[in-house]
Amino acid sequence: MRLSLITFCCLVVAALSADIPQTRSIVNPPMNEAVEYGSEVVLNCEASGPSERVQWTEFITNVNGAPISDNNLLLPGHPNYARYTLDHPDGSSIYNLGINPTTLTDGGTYRCYDISDSSSPAYAQLVMLDGLPNCTTNIPESGLVLEDQYYTIECIIGYRGNAAPVMTWTGPDRGLADWIEATTTTSVSVWSGVAMTITRFFNPYSFSLLTNFTETGFLLPNSATNVPTWNNTFSTATLDVKWAPKNLYRTPEQDMYEIGDVIECLADANPSATYYWQNLDTLELYDDSRLLVTDRLVGSQRMRCHAENTIGEVLYTNDYFFNLTVNPRTTTPEPTTPTTTTPPLPQSECDDLTGRWTSTVPSYADLCIEINNANHGRIVGLFRNASDPYFIEIRGRVAPNQFNQVGFTGVWPVNIGTLAFNGICQKCFGTEILQITGISRKVTDNPSCTDLGAAYNFPNYSFKRTGPPCRALLQEHNVKL
Repeated sequence: MRLSLITFCCLVVAALSADIPQTRSIVNPPMNEAVEYGSEVVLNCEASGPSERVQWTEFITNVNGAPISDNNLLLPGHPNYARYTLDHPDGSSIYNLGINPTTLTDGGTYRCYDISDSSSPAYAQLVMLDGLPNCTTNIPESGLVLEDQYYTIECIIGYRGNAAPVMTWTGPDRGLADWIEATTTTSVSVWSGVAMTITRFFNPYSFSLLTNFTETGFLLPNSATNVPTWNNTFSTATLDVKWAPKNLYRTPEQDMYEIGDVIECLADANPSATYYWQNLDTLELYDDSRLLVTDRLVGSQRMRCHAENTIGEVLYTNDYFFNLTVNPRTTTPEPTTPTTTTPPLPQSECDDLTGRWTSTVPSYADLCIEINNANHGRIVGLFRNASDPYFIEIRGRVAPNQFNQVGFTGVWPVNIGTLAFNGICQKCFGTEILQITGISRKVTDNPSCTDLGAAYNFPNYSFKRTGPPCRALLQEHNVKL
């Protein structure tokens, strides 16, 4: 009879205990940490009261768990005993584990739990880093790089633990500049790199590598879910793209030339190239980009245009060759009857705008336009000023068969600037003069909806006609007419 009563009492107590809410004995569990080895690290742990029996265990030296402490005592049998400390003030419920100094081998899983409540252990991940990422690149500190050359950046970081650092690259807009990246992660290191063949559209960008931590590797059962705040950013210098002279050509390009013609040699180069002409038959040099056709060049001879520029401390060169044929000077018979000439008007409208125009005031600029009067005065052409080593494509309109006013626009591809030009053409005492004024804006100024950014005014260029229609030059630069 007594046994049945005892059994009944136990059942009642068990039922009442099941109705009582259970509280977790570890109220302040340890957090995930990521630090560079050699520094001190403290893993916090607080129990619900001082009467709890709390133990620390690590799962690095033993996959099944190696005890570190029991209540307020460090266990001297642990191989890292000399580097461990336990902060447990008398009568408190705090059991903070310190490791000083840390080594790479300290990376892994740690557990703090109440031995009387083993169903609710508190795990934390400690990631030890082998210093900052080690980065190497053949991009100079000055940022000076050559177009068409191959460049790489590689970074590696060592670590120990269950969560690997994450490496993320940022660089030029892939819509403008093509570059590739790759990352390899092992149990002890993360390697990441980028590679690219430089084009002028890499200017003026830089590459940056952010190394940090994400949730990956920290989402373990009963483990802390915080992400360590450790991070590092590596950046290259701003890229300054240069290129040697290329795509040399002459203008005007004709089969035969007359005495008095001027042939100009041009190249795509940054910085701008310097030029000289050489007669390969006589070895005579002409130290200029423009060759004046004189009586000395009558007949046929082999000519070379030489272009060069200096990038860093290296001289780069390129040559353009062609056979020059010059017609002999013709004599004009004197008229048998006197002729009269009508003096040109002081001012009148231009006859046409199609053709090659050159300005030397206030600085050198080159303009080549083709006008389609049948298509409502549509303008296509090329423009280049003294500060640019290459032509840009322009588009615009002019009133059909009226050439006193003209307007066109263009886009500079390197600094992504937009330009708008307007002009007036007048014939002054028989000489056509095309006055051009421009205004530009740069996307790099970061305009907003409320602030359009600064506008840059171009000086007033004064162009004079220097050549015939330049359709061949437009076709060479792939400008669709």
